[in-house]
Amino acid sequence: MNSDEFDSELVSINCPICKSKNTKVTQKILDLPHFSELWLFNIVCSDCHFKHNDFLNLSVKEPVRYVYHAENKDDYETKIVRAANGTIMFPQIGAMIEPGPNAEGFINNIEGILRDIRSKALHLLKDATDEQEVSRIREYCDLLDEYIENNLPIDIIIEDPFGNSSIIPNDSAKLETHELTQEEAEKLKTSFIVFEDVKK
Repeated sequence: MNSDEFDSELVSINCPICKSKNTKVTQKILDLPHFSELWLFNIVCSDCHFKHNDFLNLSVKEPVRYVYHAENKDDYETKIVRAANGTIMFPQIGAMIEPGPNAEGFINNIEGILRDIRSKALHLLKDATDEQEVSRIREYCDLLDEYIENNLPIDIIIEDPFGNSSIIPNDSAKLETHELTQEEAEKLKTSFIVFEDVKK
């Protein structure tokens, strides 16, 4: 199979928020190059408008840490598969994306994630209370611009207690894979969704 996408399947569940029966789950299996099969699902409630996207890795189940050492434009295009329970870190710029109650899975590249972090940092400007805070936010955005525009060397780390996140490397020699200990996995934040009364 080469990047094949299996037919989507639609099932009905009770909404995890409002318990409405007008809630649908669209699910499909993705087969990506250099990566194991992923179960992709999307939940949408027609009543309260709750939405949720996530991925489950159908083969890797152990707690895992991936480290990718990006050094050039090609590396910045490396695909990141982040499940809802994955934690992303960029040590050089002090950025961390942790799971929360509304955390969702996504696929993006390193540049795209950095641009998203910059966008969220700019959003903080409207709540800044003094010039010093404004200056810090602008300096941070300038730092991100420097990394994005010049493809400066940067490490991206993904930790997932359920092994559902991953990195699809442009250069496999720059990817490190480590199994997390149970203690390390238990310290990570998670985001859970419970499915009840699933009906086709």
